[in-house]
Amino acid sequence: MLHPAASFHLTRRGFLRLAGMTAGAAALVACTGQLPVAPAAAPATTGPLFAGADFINNKEQWSRLPADHVPGTPVTQAQWYEILGEPPAEPISMVGFKGGFGDAYADLIIELMKKEHPGVQVEKDFDPTIWDKIQPRLVAGDIPDWMFYALGAWGGDWKKAVEEHLVAPGDFLLDVEAYGFNGETVGNIMFPGALAAANSGLNDHTWTFPQTQFAYGIFYNADLFEQNGWPRPDSLTWEEFMDLQAEIAKVIPPWTYAGQYPGYFMMMGSGLLWKAVGVEGYCAMNNLEPGAFQNEKFIWGIKELQKIFANGWIYPGSEAMSHTESQQMFVDGKVAMIPNGTWLESEQASTTPEGFRMKFCSAPAPKDSTVFPYALEVALGGSDMQIGNGKNPLWGMELMRLFYSADNARLWAEEIASPLPIKDAMMGATPSDGLASVVEAINRAEGHYVQSYWGSYPLLGKTWGDSMGDLLWGKLSAEEMAANLERAAEETRNDDTITKRTYECKA
Repeated sequence: MLHPAASFHLTRRGFLRLAGMTAGAAALVACTGQLPVAPAAAPATTGPLFAGADFINNKEQWSRLPADHVPGTPVTQAQWYEILGEPPAEPISMVGFKGGFGDAYADLIIELMKKEHPGVQVEKDFDPTIWDKIQPRLVAGDIPDWMFYALGAWGGDWKKAVEEHLVAPGDFLLDVEAYGFNGETVGNIMFPGALAAANSGLNDHTWTFPQTQFAYGIFYNADLFEQNGWPRPDSLTWEEFMDLQAEIAKVIPPWTYAGQYPGYFMMMGSGLLWKAVGVEGYCAMNNLEPGAFQNEKFIWGIKELQKIFANGWIYPGSEAMSHTESQQMFVDGKVAMIPNGTWLESEQASTTPEGFRMKFCSAPAPKDSTVFPYALEVALGGSDMQIGNGKNPLWGMELMRLFYSADNARLWAEEIASPLPIKDAMMGATPSDGLASVVEAINRAEGHYVQSYWGSYPLLGKTWGDSMGDLLWGKLSAEEMAANLERAAEETRNDDTITKRTYECKA
């Protein structure tokens, strides 16, 4: 998920690995199925993009793609259907992770598939542990035609699966007419930066496709804030926000968080640290420059986060809560705010009391911050979905095309409350207050995205993550943490076996 030239951040699970999630990872990832990935060299595949690619298993089917196709040339739906031809005799295999977003969207895609291609058969297998369940098939070479988060067991890295030719490139699909978009191609409807973010530096072909967009920040009780005249958190400076928390504490505990996975608090906290350190300072951290982690503004930011805990602004017992327990505490109205990702509304939909209204915003910036105040931590596109290099790669492409259909975009906007990574993700839907505020926060950021990549280096990520709980509760000082990170950065910098990346400083 770490593309040097893209303005985006980690996926949910990658974020949590950086921010303190070690034990219990399998339980937490069951919510969204996001994979942590580190940058890797592009795969060695150099065969032709279309007809005759040596690594494609079904060469007969792949040869239907026009070898003389010029990338960027639109392919109409009718032309695409001619290329596809008649549905295969065997079922097309669709496998995916079943988590907080459910699998209703997969059922919709199958309905569209049967409508457009009479006689087609689709075999769907969605499961909370699909990455383990599907591993024997992958080892045996029985590769599904469409996969969502099914490659976790393949060394935990979808890029390794690309290198070992389990994945078919989806370049041609980008030129095919998108379903329900009146002549627009799949590539044209994509949200800017989403595909680059999903492909994480593997830029020779399009190997993977983004499912949805996440942002990380603060969810707050909208009715409670409005009734008390409290301003939206990121309309304040950080210093003013600390004063507001003191006022909130007179009425209700300001915060809860997933104490079992303390990295959740950094879904708000990392935004503060980035805005405190500034673009150049954080870029120095990303690039492992000597002394970068002893930046006095970084230490200041950690101390500010520690004050929230020291001041007693955390709901008692939060340190023992799971992610869903803390989220339930929030939607039950027992606290004013929770640091979280924008999947929260969907994940708690079945247990949220009727009438509860939540809104979302970015972390406030310090008064002397040099960065855009509404900069937001955003995952423009996770490395979630792949076309399998199996029996029917072209039909895997068609499943992927239907995922980005107007019908599915409406489903995600209206029922899942998480936007697809396309330009018109709302599709005219009337979103909830929560989703509307997410879209507003992304728009308010004006393309200024928090970029935090240093945690992808194993030793740095482990040093940060393993100490997160002690850090927040003041058992480890900010200075001690900074020194520990500096030592980890130096060791990483001096280890010639670790591939280093140079990231551009981009606000």
